[in-house]
Amino acid sequence: MPDRQRKWIAYLLLLVTAFSFRFCVARFLANDTPGDGRVYAQMARNLLEHHVYSHDTEPPFAPSLIRLPGYPLFLAAIYSVFGHYNNTAVRIVQALLDTLTCGLVALLAFLWEPDRGRKRRASLAALALAAACPFTTIYVGTILTETWASLLAITLCLLATLAIRSSSFKQALWRWAAVGLIGSLSVFFRPDSGLFIAAVGLTLVITEWFRRNSDGQATGWRFKLARVFAAGSVLSITFVLLLVPWTVRNWRTFHLFQPLSPAHGEMPGEFVPRGYYAWVRSWVDDGRYVETVLWTLDDKPIDPDDLPEYAFDSAEEKARVAALLDQYNDPPSTDEPATTEEPSPSPTPAAESAGKNPSPGKQQPSPSPPLVDENAADEKTGDEEQPEEAAEPVTPEMTPAIDAAFGQIARERIARAPVRYYLWLPLKRAWSLWANPHADYYPFSGELFPLDDLDYSIHQHIWLPLFAVLVGIYSLLGIAGGWVLWRARDFAIRRWLLLAALMMFIRLAFFSTMENPEPRYVVELFPFLAVLGGIAIARIRNVRQT
Repeated sequence: MPDRQRKWIAYLLLLVTAFSFRFCVARFLANDTPGDGRVYAQMARNLLEHHVYSHDTEPPFAPSLIRLPGYPLFLAAIYSVFGHYNNTAVRIVQALLDTLTCGLVALLAFLWEPDRGRKRRASLAALALAAACPFTTIYVGTILTETWASLLAITLCLLATLAIRSSSFKQALWRWAAVGLIGSLSVFFRPDSGLFIAAVGLTLVITEWFRRNSDGQATGWRFKLARVFAAGSVLSITFVLLLVPWTVRNWRTFHLFQPLSPAHGEMPGEFVPRGYYAWVRSWVDDGRYVETVLWTLDDKPIDPDDLPEYAFDSAEEKARVAALLDQYNDPPSTDEPATTEEPSPSPTPAAESAGKNPSPGKQQPSPSPPLVDENAADEKTGDEEQPEEAAEPVTPEMTPAIDAAFGQIARERIARAPVRYYLWLPLKRAWSLWANPHADYYPFSGELFPLDDLDYSIHQHIWLPLFAVLVGIYSLLGIAGGWVLWRARDFAIRRWLLLAALMMFIRLAFFSTMENPEPRYVVELFPFLAVLGGIAIARIRNVRQT
């Protein structure tokens, strides 16, 4: 068999393997627990059934802006064909989309590999890494945007690579226009995908500024500035183009300039506890406490004993926080008991059966009581006695006053230790985002440390260390691939390293500043590690090409 034919068969087999893996995850590891997934699905069904973009589950289905419409429109398209509750069809389509992502990873590695003799080898290795990656694959089984985000991020990077490699400036402008459109589409699925566009824009500026002509000579600064301005304008205009209808819709519906979704997913006028979020951000350093202190807010009580000791700088501060949490856990009742000016007569049987007393001041007829046997009356009275119903649990509530007090504590903590807040905590959050086992939504999901807390019944002691090792392997291969590009000592090759580094580290830096460092926000980076890892593997001697 010719060598070229064997390579195409290798590509085909790897793609079939990638889809088979994803199909099994979609079929056997389906997960409907994420709250965001239920919101997306409800929006899609409201579009189909009530023709309104709303997240409400009951009439009147008020318009909503808490999520951008990309993913709900995708779900609505699938539901319209396969049924309004058919999430299995959604997962199968997502398995196909993630397989396409693997193919684009292979193509990107082929373009970035500096040695022509190793291009196919690097491409096959990158495809194998992407196909076997369990961290991105699990999201085909959820109703979340991560699969689309990964696909569009790799597509964006691929188009930016083609734009930078363009043989003519006119061709480059058309390709930068395509980059802007894909970037805008990616933002329609996840607002934070705008960070990828920022990375591409910075790469555009740097590469155009240091570009040399065909003779290897540097061009004048006016010429460089003109190229940067033209290409940047095309990229920016096409990026904004798709966001204009959504922005106009929000202005007309809510009288609010909102080109993206709100940062905290709130509706206009809805209270956001920003002071409380600032307090959480002043101490949280990984994702283990996100569920406890953020996602259950206004739903479940928060026990101060569940918080770590480093959440407090002193015993006095801990007492203040505990007092505020007591107010949050047990808000004062707003229901006032009904008062009457005079004793009301005995309730009528109709009123008693309805469980309420007659209106005060409204006299009820009082006929003469019939003559009955007293013993029979006593027995009847005893039979009618019912035990008092247990009081319903009070729903916790974060009020503006409590939020303001938390904000004051946050400001005091920041003033006492600004280096901790602005440097050490972001670094710790970044490390936790990157080094996490990334086993979310698997049956064995959880935290690797402390080891004593591992659940042996679901084999966490086996799977979580294995996933942590896989994260380390992908990371080391990515670093090795970056080192290969850097050692090329050619700016035309190093610009791919620049693009990959900006795509990954801008996103990581942004989420390290948030109060909710969830590992799923960085799974979109693993396809880029697969690209760089494929380039590194192509350098290993005696590696078979197929």
